[in-house]
Amino acid sequence: MLKILGTALAAFAMTAWLGGIREADAADFILKISSPAPLSDNDALSAWFRAFEKGVEEHSDGRIDVQLYPSSQLGPIPSTVEGVALGTIEMTAPIIGFLSKLDPRFQVLDAAGLFDSEEHALKTLSDPNVRKLLSEFGASANVEPLFVLTSGQSVVISRSAINDPDKFSGVKLRTGGATPLLNEPMQALGAAPVALPLGEAAPALQVGTIDAAAINMPVAIGFKFADVAKEATYLPGSFTVIGGIISKDFLAQIGPELEAVVREEAENAKKAYAEKLKSGPAFLEGVWAKQGGHLYTFDAEQQKAYSDVVTAAVEKVVSGNPQMKADYDILKAAADAAR
Repeated sequence: MLKILGTALAAFAMTAWLGGIREADAADFILKISSPAPLSDNDALSAWFRAFEKGVEEHSDGRIDVQLYPSSQLGPIPSTVEGVALGTIEMTAPIIGFLSKLDPRFQVLDAAGLFDSEEHALKTLSDPNVRKLLSEFGASANVEPLFVLTSGQSVVISRSAINDPDKFSGVKLRTGGATPLLNEPMQALGAAPVALPLGEAAPALQVGTIDAAAINMPVAIGFKFADVAKEATYLPGSFTVIGGIISKDFLAQIGPELEAVVREEAENAKKAYAEKLKSGPAFLEGVWAKQGGHLYTFDAEQQKAYSDVVTAAVEKVVSGNPQMKADYDILKAAADAAR
């Protein structure tokens, strides 16, 4: 009897062990995606990530396991960008300014004034000429942008309200990278730009190292910026642009069939993204108010004053770089056609 019981237990243990092996080996490949922003149920970019995860896992028949790591769980932005270039992380999705070290051509997407709205940005970035242009970015660093999307209109979070363009004067302002198209327009307004990783922005605001931070509403809410700075101001014509770069080594490793799945689901996920563009901003503004935050929008006169200064600074930067000018002209032509 004991012998029979022992045999049965051994068989059960072996079955469980083999089942664990099969479960562990169910996915042939792991696609880790790092994002500095938190995930939520209401912002458009989070909707893209979740739709992409579901679509890839389903249509690869479980051969690719997509793992999302929001809120910089895999490390600060510069480290994850370097990780994708080295192939230690499959994908990361930072604000576009942090990709300029991989390829300076990315910084053209920081140009304010290209887009009128997020819907307009989506149309522009989906233009065939723009998609062809973006596919070239990052090639020298062995990466490519699987997607380029906006993540909300840019806002400046501050402890003292910046409810007029004149109030940028003397402000130490966190920006999303050390690129001229981000920083020179802010300097033209009188601010002093400071490049800081996202995770350091709220603590820096709290202790006064900076006076304000240029971010977006999903980040402001997810990281509870209202606990340290309650004033938010929309920046006219400026949108937080996110570049989801993927390792070319990973795409080569998974083979043509699965690469096609990844690319197709990246496009399909834009449907979920577009749906949230209709409801997300108003919801996020409501949450910001519940967290104790205040939100300002420049009036028509203030918007013109702001845009005149920013546009002149953008054009000055673009005109001094032939490659940037060529890339900018393609983006602007697509943006004009999408209006």
